[in-house]
Amino acid sequence: MQSDGDKQGFIRFSICTTGLKTMTIEQIAVEARGIGLQGVEIWRGHIEDYLNRGGTLGQLRALLDSNRLQVPCISEYSYFTKGREAYQAELESLQYSAEWARALHCPRIRVFAGHVSSGKAANGHWRMAAQGLQEARQICSVQGVSLAVEIHNHTLADTTGGLNRLLEPHEHEIELIYDGFNLCVDRLDPLPVLEQFYPLVSHVHFKNYHWNHEDWSKSIAVPVLQGDANHAAILGRLIALGYQGFISFEYFGSQALELTKQSLAELTEYMH
Repeated sequence: MQSDGDKQGFIRFSICTTGLKTMTIEQIAVEARGIGLQGVEIWRGHIEDYLNRGGTLGQLRALLDSNRLQVPCISEYSYFTKGREAYQAELESLQYSAEWARALHCPRIRVFAGHVSSGKAANGHWRMAAQGLQEARQICSVQGVSLAVEIHNHTLADTTGGLNRLLEPHEHEIELIYDGFNLCVDRLDPLPVLEQFYPLVSHVHFKNYHWNHEDWSKSIAVPVLQGDANHAAILGRLIALGYQGFISFEYFGSQALELTKQSLAELTEYMH
């Protein structure tokens, strides 16, 4: 389900601005260009902040263009299972993000599906998620953008079984954001998931850690080819499958930019 825009050229690299919440989008754009990235996956809060400071969507698009950056995805924090009030607020937020995506020539919106793991979810969680995804997809469709669910631990999209149940009502109308490390957190092999669901994968996240399964706070972030997840194998399989979209580096904290820079250098060397 990759868009025509994503099928142009080879794999390109972007950064998730969710890990850079203390910076402005102007600062991030300059850093991303300096690192050598081709895109920024923008957290909705960065767009909201830019507009609240008097900027326009046209000016933001010009800022990104001047730094030769595309926007492969806008990141929403929608779950659809936290109760009716939160559900409505998430859909209202998504309406704005879909309009912003259209103005920024962004092909998709990232959401989560559920705030509990598939193994612990009640039937009500599944019903709310299915309804929320359907309504969200319709909102995005009006603006000509796609809805993409991230494969993520502690959500309904955390295992093969969860993904199958989640996607069944939607008949290939929803895209997937593939994040192999999120599967490794639950000690799952990410490659079979990639193989099975690749036709729906339109965007990819890369990050890596030396992960402490007993105390997550003690996990250490490292460049993508140095941690517990075998991103060399994942990248090799993406290339073999013909993936030509974006890979977004998703790091958090004070080392996010440096880890992105190191990761890009590693992958560039590996691919050549």
